[in-house]
Amino acid sequence: MSALAATRVLVTRPAAQAQAWCATLAEHGFSSVAVPMLELVPVSTTEQVEALKARVLDFDRYQKVVFVSRNAVAHAMEWLDAYWPQLPVGIEYFGVGSTTAQALHELDMPISAPGGAMNSEALLLDPALQADQVAGQRVLIFRGVGGRPFLAGELERRGARVDFAELYERRHPEAATEQLRAAFADPEVWQQKQIVALHSGESLHNYRLSLNELSQNAADASLAQALEQLPVLVPGQRVTDLARELGFAHILTAENATDASMLATLNQY
Repeated sequence: MSALAATRVLVTRPAAQAQAWCATLAEHGFSSVAVPMLELVPVSTTEQVEALKARVLDFDRYQKVVFVSRNAVAHAMEWLDAYWPQLPVGIEYFGVGSTTAQALHELDMPISAPGGAMNSEALLLDPALQADQVAGQRVLIFRGVGGRPFLAGELERRGARVDFAELYERRHPEAATEQLRAAFADPEVWQQKQIVALHSGESLHNYRLSLNELSQNAADASLAQALEQLPVLVPGQRVTDLARELGFAHILTAENATDASMLATLNQY
């Protein structure tokens, strides 16, 4: 067995994205097992839906629109397609990270996107988002419920009026802990090197939650302890710092959450 084939990656991406990542890993000689640690559920309460509808109906009143992820693009387009068969002209579109920008590009939306790290800090370096370009303008951010406030706060400091269109809630899948237990039930899997790939802070939090749930069961306590010692692969310094706060000691840091960056870090390891 090659060194790569002797390594198994625990894939924790949402179910809709896990298969493609597993296929990429297989192409590069890694084995994998998918245990989603995050699911995205469309907003559903009357208050949430009405608030989102109001933002979408006012879409033509914004000068700049930011999508925080490719999931935000997918969920937002369902709403925009329903109310705006033809999008208003004159809006500038921005995506946090290259993957989000690519999703917008595939929809033929005029975008402005920076290179480098895949985060809000990098996006804020874009010349079109500097104070002289955003002061007095209305900016709409498509995101999940309760997303990171940093981007909006900085844009407001630069003089923009920022609103949120909150599309979905992030949840810890009900089956996650049981699936995690099953993924390591066969003693033979421990003959492989195990690495846990976590593409976001939310997935990391939920993985920690599953470990806590396992540790509460005496029969699973040793498994929880063993899993806690496994290397975790995370994107960027912010999620690395969070991993330390949550008690993980062996952390591999990729530049960002793209497949290419995560894979490069795996290969280096």
